[in-house]
Amino acid sequence: MKVTVADKEKSQKELSVEIPAQVFKDTFENEFNKVAKTVKVAGFREGKAPKDVVMKEKGHAIRVYALEHVINEGVKNAIEENGIRAMGQPEVKDVKFEDDDSPITFKVYVDVFPVFDVVSYTGFEFTKEINSVEKEDIDTVVENLLKRQAQFETVEGGEVVNGNMAVIDFEGKLNGEVIPSACAKAYSLEIGSNTFIPGFEEQIVGMKVGDVKDITVTFPSEYHEKSLAGQPVVFTITLHEIKAKKAPVLDDAFAKSIGEKYETAEALLKAIEEDLNAEAADLSKDALYNTMLDKIISENPFEIPAVMVVEQAEKLAEQTLRQYSMYGMNPEQFGLNKKKLAEQHMETAEKQIKSALVINKISEKNNINPTDEDVDKAIAEYAEKFERSVDDFKKELEQYGGIASFRNTVFTNMVYDYLTANNKIAEKVISKAERDAKIAEASKAAKEA
Repeated sequence: MKVTVADKEKSQKELSVEIPAQVFKDTFENEFNKVAKTVKVAGFREGKAPKDVVMKEKGHAIRVYALEHVINEGVKNAIEENGIRAMGQPEVKDVKFEDDDSPITFKVYVDVFPVFDVVSYTGFEFTKEINSVEKEDIDTVVENLLKRQAQFETVEGGEVVNGNMAVIDFEGKLNGEVIPSACAKAYSLEIGSNTFIPGFEEQIVGMKVGDVKDITVTFPSEYHEKSLAGQPVVFTITLHEIKAKKAPVLDDAFAKSIGEKYETAEALLKAIEEDLNAEAADLSKDALYNTMLDKIISENPFEIPAVMVVEQAEKLAEQTLRQYSMYGMNPEQFGLNKKKLAEQHMETAEKQIKSALVINKISEKNNINPTDEDVDKAIAEYAEKFERSVDDFKKELEQYGGIASFRNTVFTNMVYDYLTANNKIAEKVISKAERDAKIAEASKAAKEA
């Protein structure tokens, strides 16, 4: 067998294989002898049929088997003999098999683990953008906290408006017949929550306590109860009570309701500011890390096999599907499935893989590897951050199999520290206005892409 190996794009090898005709002949003969011993042909005892009769009955099937066997063995041997570490299934193309006296030739395409080096990764200049925490950011957090603690209180007089809680009786009828599953008494419905059939909540707006009103709502064509799907249903609505949301005020009592450690409103505001600053710091760090890795990848270009990208894209697609499921959403309704999502994630997947490979290569070249002491120190820091005891935090990591993931976090942080120490980092504070403008610009670019 003759094999020549050539490097192709995307970390792929091309093997040109030539197998002597005699190999096929021997394989065919061995298989023919096995078949001839067991073949049953009318007019002959089992295994006693003449060769020409067996050839007529089974010759084509034996040739197909022999060719497949020779090619499969050839692929296996060609890869092993040339010391190639194949990733995924080899792809066979351009098979030529003219006659029994001519050699079999074909090409094999094999994805291999990329061989690369990272030479340029220090001495660059980067800007670390830090989001400033402003009063408006703190006010937004406080406003959301107040909204979440808001309670519905009865409104005397007036009429239902969007955002109110309407306490109603409703009775649904289809063609004049009551639908038991479409009836309720003293039901509390938040108007604008879109929890009922489209068109239902909107028609309650403007009603007053004591009003009785018939409304017509057409059920969606894909409604789960087939007898109602696409049908116009008449609901008789009786309004008993109107409630409006009343948010608490920011005072010491409210602060204590969020957590006993907040003795005063000022203490709560200070904690919110500290949390926002910590979040801003994390975002700045992640952004800088990504910028550094992008620069290093561009300065040290290399190809990675398609199979690695596809596998990572499929993992990202599975994560997205799980997120849809967590929120009770069916991605099929949006025309999405695992295949389509994986296609959307291909670019991200390639970047993630290259970044991981670069991080590992830099760690190898600089002997960066977290010790048990490094991991224990990081666990203690995280435990303090989340106000947990070290033992409880560590037990939780072990219980849910997170120690390996945590160690990897420590590892990537160590590489980050190395890169920031060996590159020039300038800091720039970004105001909320600048931040919002950048987000708007990125959103516009994403829509145009």
